[in-house]
Amino acid sequence: MPQPTFVALPEALKRVIDGKAFAHMTTLDPDGTPQASAVWIMRDGDRIILNTAEGRRKWRNLISDPRVAISVSDQCDEYLNFSIQGLVTEMRTSDGVEVIDALARKYLRGVEKYPFLTPTMVRVTLVVAATRVAANH
Repeated sequence: MPQPTFVALPEALKRVIDGKAFAHMTTLDPDGTPQASAVWIMRDGDRIILNTAEGRRKWRNLISDPRVAISVSDQCDEYLNFSIQGLVTEMRTSDGVEVIDALARKYLRGVEKYPFLTPTMVRVTLVVAATRVAANH
């Protein structure tokens, strides 16, 4: 199978991700059925950063198939939305709690830490590299 070509995120998409827009990420169940989840989103340069917990359906799906589709809409222009296809290139627990805390600070008012963390929960950082980005307006 050929190596995927990763693409840069357009500046308009970076602006949307840097805001407080919610995204939807779709993974594939083992039988190929799409499974969509609303997710918090941020970025590191041209890489999209998401977070989940071990054992969740999207985590299980990504173990066997790293392909994802993500959609996100501009909160300032409800007719501008982006569709992203990509691959999860990293699933790491080393900074999982730090990333979910950063996302909680971004999306929840007045919190420093993710308030729903349990002692047995293992948070997983997902790093997505885009293979295709489409803007729809």
